[in-house]
Amino acid sequence: MRFVRFLLKELVLRAILFTVFGTVALVTLYLLSIGAPAEDYSRAARTFGLFISGSPEFSQAQVGFSAQAIIASGAAITFPLALGALFFMTMIALMSASASASSRYLAGEHGLRLGAALSGGAGLAASVLSATPLFVGFWLLYGLFGMNPPMILIALMTVLVGGSGWDASRFLIMEMDRQIDATHTMVYSMLGPSVGRLFPMPGTMTGYLLNSCAPRFIPYIAGKVPAIIGGITIAEMVFSFPGLGRTLLEALLLRNDGQLISSVFVLLSVNAFVTFLVKTVLFLMYPRWYEKAI
Repeated sequence: MRFVRFLLKELVLRAILFTVFGTVALVTLYLLSIGAPAEDYSRAARTFGLFISGSPEFSQAQVGFSAQAIIASGAAITFPLALGALFFMTMIALMSASASASSRYLAGEHGLRLGAALSGGAGLAASVLSATPLFVGFWLLYGLFGMNPPMILIALMTVLVGGSGWDASRFLIMEMDRQIDATHTMVYSMLGPSVGRLFPMPGTMTGYLLNSCAPRFIPYIAGKVPAIIGGITIAEMVFSFPGLGRTLLEALLLRNDGQLISSVFVLLSVNAFVTFLVKTVLFLMYPRWYEKAI
């Protein structure tokens, strides 16, 4: 029963309503910004109704951009890129926090300062990358691979440059720092676990710290999904990938209201679904924390 309530709350009330009302709000703002006449609003409402109902009239009116083609572009390009970027962001945060926490622990308990110095240098380099505009990273990819860079590198660059990887790392580092001096951590350290310098594996000191921080870190990841998808959309525009970013750009340039509405809806659907997946992980792993954290 608890899982049913979770599905109703997250999938129906939040994901579906967010997608529908978000599409209506964004398209309305677009029509207001271009000074569209009143009849354009009613036509946009009808087009939106045709799209979400799966009516063949929508595909007949949008030659070359049928409902199936737009949904497929989101499923085949934007969704995998978003998941890849989310995975890289999480891994970067875990490894950075593990290195930072282990360096602090070894410096405090054993007087080993080299690790702390190296961790500080890595943090400085990461902060420089976070301050670098995202287009600089894409420009570098263009210089290396032209208009066809590997999708995995696009996902990685989206996280490395622009701040999301650094932000996630800083959040988890501060959470682990807060836990490392707690009484329960000191008691656990007396059991003599390995430190876990490179990655917070189970049975290590940093793995224990991660277990304490995860209920707050997972909701943080969910909150970063819109920023990640925004970066992915920019990449699709830059490299002319057949994803939602390029479809949305063409809709804006051609002032194709039907294409714009469908692109925005599918883009928000991808955002809502990825967020739902992250929240599902939180619910399954920490059900008691779910109500507090979300």
